[in-house]
Amino acid sequence: MSDMAPDLIRSYVDRILRIKEEEDTLKADIKYIYAEAKGNGLDKTALGDLVTHLRKQAKNPEKQAERSSLFDLYLDAYTNAPHAHTHTREG
Repeated sequence: MSDMAPDLIRSYVDRILRIKEEEDTLKADIKYIYAEAKGNGLDKTALGDLVTHLRKQAKNPEKQAERSSLFDLYLDAYTNAPHAHTHTREG
């Protein structure tokens, strides 16, 4: 290991640690927002699903549009198919 390797390692680790602290703060802020939304009568899970969907769509709109189309196609096929074999649990 060269003489500068320990300083370089420390520099990277310190930067990562600072960002991780910021990340923890942001996660706490997000948790607070979800709690606030729940307090106003919103469903946290549905809200989280919407946030996830919007983030995925923003990253790759074409891929999300394709997935959405396939989902709609499959859902339509499933709901319009004759239900000769229903999925029920027999005891």
